[in-house]
Amino acid sequence: MRLETSGGASLQLHAIETLASTSAVDRLREQLIDVLIHRMPVAVTVTDLGTVPQASFTAVCGILKSAVDVADIDAGYVSIAIDAAILAPQQLCLLRSEVLGPAPLYLLLGSSLAVPATSVESRQRQDKFWLQCWQLRNSEQLRVALAPMISSPCPLLPPESAFGILPPSGLQVPPGTAWIQIPLNITDYANPSGQLDAAALHAGLRRCIQRGESLHDESYWPTAAMRHDAWLNRRLAISISGIGDLAKLRGFDPGCFHALQYLGRVLADLREVVVAASRQLASQTQPAPSLALIEPCRSADWQARWDRALEFAAMRHRNLLAMSPWSVFPTAAAADSRYCDLLPLLKYADTCSFPAPPSLHGWNINEFKYFHHRVSAVLESKDARQLIAEQV
Repeated sequence: MRLETSGGASLQLHAIETLASTSAVDRLREQLIDVLIHRMPVAVTVTDLGTVPQASFTAVCGILKSAVDVADIDAGYVSIAIDAAILAPQQLCLLRSEVLGPAPLYLLLGSSLAVPATSVESRQRQDKFWLQCWQLRNSEQLRVALAPMISSPCPLLPPESAFGILPPSGLQVPPGTAWIQIPLNITDYANPSGQLDAAALHAGLRRCIQRGESLHDESYWPTAAMRHDAWLNRRLAISISGIGDLAKLRGFDPGCFHALQYLGRVLADLREVVVAASRQLASQTQPAPSLALIEPCRSADWQARWDRALEFAAMRHRNLLAMSPWSVFPTAAAADSRYCDLLPLLKYADTCSFPAPPSLHGWNINEFKYFHHRVSAVLESKDARQLIAEQV
């Protein structure tokens, strides 16, 4: 099992506010250089581009380019995340390439593009957007991100907005947050026919929790915001992969409900193991400090109820599991669109990552759109359930 830290930083840039101040531009450039000179990738979420978004975006790319040049590093270390509705994908790619170079570009989808349109005007705008994305589908630099919220398995902690990107994995996170990412391929615990060794898998998951806890204290966090968040939330992203490979090993038809049911049981069991391990660690050390910042009602009765809830549900880590939508596809060949039927499994993850997609050779534009609309629908349903408070 390979272990690794996040390896990068996520920043937010309010374009109009920053571009209006020479000192703000200088501070941003210095912050970027401080990260890049350590050979750490950084993703910048660009917001508030104003009434002339093309000019603002070009100016932002120029600032990023100047930081790349001072740090003497490849432009690929700098990713940009931006609202997908601001400018056309091809225009964004062209401007980025001309000014900054071949750096990853993440399009953050809101409901105006992620949900099928009803009006003629909206449908035309969506059709143009998806046609350009489909034409650029084989570009490793252009990626679409669709997870605007992240959740916590701790029912005492609310969901959070996630419009930042953590490179190089493409994990969608709140900007400025600190994560330990630990990849875990479930097929490493399966025999050639797809039979899982549950005991070995559970032990591997518990090792992920223990090692992730240690790495939080050992890792270098390049910004003050990340250092504070690392202490406050102890975020882990145990990144589960191999789901589509396991389905293929077992000979499942991906469209069969039995396949979804079986894999759902596997992921639910996996989730129970990591939650239990985090709760055990909280009882042995202390819960995530973010829980101490929650102010229940000041009455004695409510304080007593809160204390009981903490005893039952407190965890050491605010987040635990991550998945990529592409993890439900077998990895040995070009993506088979039939495996889109396994996308509901994303509900078991706290957050999603959006790395470069596998080969989409053979996908037509309708399959391409359906995949993204299906991912969006699954995550929207998950977020709606999370917003309903659990009883503890």
